[in-house]
Amino acid sequence: MISLNQQKILLSVKEFAQVSGLGANTIRNLAQIDGFPALRNGRRILIHRRAADAWLEARALHKDYTPQATVS
Repeated sequence: MISLNQQKILLSVKEFAQVSGLGANTIRNLAQIDGFPALRNGRRILIHRRAADAWLEARALHKDYTPQATVS
């Protein structure tokens, strides 16, 4: 049986934290970085799971990468 998280395209911060192994605060911080695949629905942050996995993998391959947070 396929779990609900494997079927969903967009995950909440809590759901993405569970499947990625990262903390919820880390996910919220990543969502502030320009280019990270996250959407805002009011105050709620939704993460595109496959795009975020690819984004994180690309950053892991470039260890000299320093994230730049956007100022809102």
